[in-house]
Amino acid sequence: MKFDEQERTALTDAGFSVADNSKAAYVEAVVVIAAYDAETYWLTFALPNDAQIVCVVPRDQIADAITYNHAARRSQFQ
Repeated sequence: MKFDEQERTALTDAGFSVADNSKAAYVEAVVVIAAYDAETYWLTFALPNDAQIVCVVPRDQIADAITYNHAARRSQFQ
């Protein structure tokens, strides 16, 4: 699946670099994790064009992802 021309334009306008094959886009962004309630976190991505994207994610998924990635990186250096 590739980004269509409208999606490429929107991503570029938001500050993303879109790969030549239109399958991926990259941006450096500030990400804030906030505890919303007992079950969810809000992830807020602040983009270079001053837009913000907010995603609501189950707390256990974030904790698992952080724990798994930290453990994987730590084992690489031992």
